[in-house]
Amino acid sequence: MDMRPEESQQTYLELLQKRLDVQAVLMLPNFPLRDGTFYLIVASQPESDNSIRRIYFQDQWIVEQWISVWQLEKSAAYGLDEKLAYTVAKAEILVDKDGYMRQMRQRLLRLTDSLQKKLICKEYSRLVYFFHEAKEWLQQGSTLDAYHAFVQALHAWARLTVYEMGEYPQPALWSQVKQLDSSVYKLYEELSMNAETLEKRIELLVLAIEFAVTSRMKESVRFLIELMETKEGPWRLQELMNHPAVQAADIEIPSLIEKMVQRSFLQEVVCPGQDEGALEACFILLG
Repeated sequence: MDMRPEESQQTYLELLQKRLDVQAVLMLPNFPLRDGTFYLIVASQPESDNSIRRIYFQDQWIVEQWISVWQLEKSAAYGLDEKLAYTVAKAEILVDKDGYMRQMRQRLLRLTDSLQKKLICKEYSRLVYFFHEAKEWLQQGSTLDAYHAFVQALHAWARLTVYEMGEYPQPALWSQVKQLDSSVYKLYEELSMNAETLEKRIELLVLAIEFAVTSRMKESVRFLIELMETKEGPWRLQELMNHPAVQAADIEIPSLIEKMVQRSFLQEVVCPGQDEGALEACFILLG
C-alpha cells in the first residue's frame, strides 16, 4: 500500500533529525517539482555546501539542497544571492535544533547599514563596468556584444535599486523593480521590446545610464570611501583589490577607481613601485 505524503514526510524528517550534522530543515512550498517536495537542509559540515540531490523516498520525489552553517554565517555578513534569499524568506522551518534557524533567518533577511553599503557599492561597480564595456563594443561596431553588455548593466542597476530600497533582489527581479522604480523597468522594457532598431534603442539608453552613474556616485561609493579613510596616504590599485573587505564584497575595483578619478572623488598620484627604481600609480581621497 502506498504511503500517504504526510506520512512519508514525517518519516523523512525523523531520519534527518537523528543526524548529528543536521541543524535545520526547511521546506519550500509551491516548488515547481512534479509530485515532489523541495527541502533546504542546514548542516554543520562545510563540505555540504550547495550539494543537491533528487531522491525517491517512500513513493515521493524529494529535492535536497544542502548548505552549511558556515555558508549562512558568511551570507549574513556579506549578503544573500537572490535564490537563497527567496528560499530563506518563503520556506517553512520544519526542524530547528536549538532555535538556530529562526534566529538566523532574522539575521539573513535584515539588511544592515554596513551590509547595504557593500551591496550598493558592488552593484554600482558592476553598472560602471558593464556600461564601460558596452561603450567599447559600440566603438568597435559590435552592436550585439554592446547589447549584451547593456543588458548586464541594466541588471546591475536593477539590483542596485532594490538594495537602495533596503530589500533583497528576488528571482523575479524585474517584477520587483517595476514596483520599486518604474523608470528603470521601462528602460529594460524599451531595450528588450521596443520596435525601434537595436542601434536606436541602445542610443537612447546611453544617456540614461550615464546620468545614473553620475548622479548616484556619491552615495554608491560610500563603502569604498570609508575603507580608504582607514589608512593615511595613497592606496595602490592592487592593494585595494587584495583588501579582504573588497574581495568579500566582490567589487569591480579598476572600473570604479577610474570613474572616481574622472569625477574628482580620487586623485591619481605617483608612488614608488614594488621594484627598485620603478614608479606606480596610486590614489588618494579628495575632499
